[in-house]
Amino acid sequence: MAGYDFGWNKRDHVRLSARSFGRDRSLYFDMLPWTPPTANMEGLVSYYDPARIAAARKRLAGVDRKMYFQGILDRILKPGMGGREQVAAICGFISDAIYYNPIEQPQENHTGEMLTDAIELLELHDGRCGQGVCVTLALLEAAGVECRKRDVFHHVTCEARYGARWHLADALMFGKDQPELDGVVVNVEFLQANPYFADAFPLRCFAYNPEELLSEDGYRILGYSFGDWGSLAYYSWYMGGAEDYPPMMPVFLPPLRLDEGAVELRWAPSAKRNGGRIRYRVTVCKDRDRTQPLAQETVDGTSLNWRVPEMNRMYFVGVAAIDDHVARNPQTWYPEAAGNFVLAPKGQYGWYGAL
Repeated sequence: MAGYDFGWNKRDHVRLSARSFGRDRSLYFDMLPWTPPTANMEGLVSYYDPARIAAARKRLAGVDRKMYFQGILDRILKPGMGGREQVAAICGFISDAIYYNPIEQPQENHTGEMLTDAIELLELHDGRCGQGVCVTLALLEAAGVECRKRDVFHHVTCEARYGARWHLADALMFGKDQPELDGVVVNVEFLQANPYFADAFPLRCFAYNPEELLSEDGYRILGYSFGDWGSLAYYSWYMGGAEDYPPMMPVFLPPLRLDEGAVELRWAPSAKRNGGRIRYRVTVCKDRDRTQPLAQETVDGTSLNWRVPEMNRMYFVGVAAIDDHVARNPQTWYPEAAGNFVLAPKGQYGWYGAL
């Protein structure tokens, strides 16, 4: 084996988790003692295919570990990079290379212990927070960057030292864009003193596609697995903040025609664990990247009437469910559910997304 495969495609890898559980696999993952098995469990519980681990170890037989890491660093680091730039490049690489798999994580099936070898994890491309830290520390150390593991509440992360200070390096959670204040990446000490600060920064690793959480025959994978957005607490919880869960992402529904030139934008209601007020921020844009807004409103209900500026033009909609966590941090990040439609004359043949 020569080294890390930079031709690996994360999107294709993620598809391996979509509807991958057949009738021979349990729909419930137990993890004693916290989640005992259900009374009517069917199929075997297996968190990871042992054949995938065995195949990776076979490929890695005789690998030169130092050369393996150096090959990655030679590809992602550029001459003249400072400490922050090096750490950002490494965290960005890890975020792309390791999938925060909601239903499987590499572990030894005969013991239940998670894999901690950085090269094995890079070859398998799946992991959780502790495994992401193993890879982060290995690459930072190979790059000569001082680093350390940090155990926090229900989470483990790490920090890198540059510019005579420690800075957060939570690769799986934040990737290359770590939480920063006034242009400086913060550290665990700062976040524990200001736990809600990091809630403004995207945690896209938890905004899963529901397809990835379904069995082959369309049932939910339950138990010790990570569910949809909203099933895990805000990042502030890990830093000592109050336990609070964001609202689930809404589901955009086909708009309804109103009078000539107007539509009712609609979405399914979100839920929030432990309850609380939910509002919806609706943004209508004229571009697919949703960077050119035409209208934005925050409403309490699950619909918004909007007059279309131009017929036979596609419009792009983003709907985010917002809760009262904004009282703790007004800049709290909320992922958007996306939708699009074209308002065409009633007699025009075809399906355009508006009923």
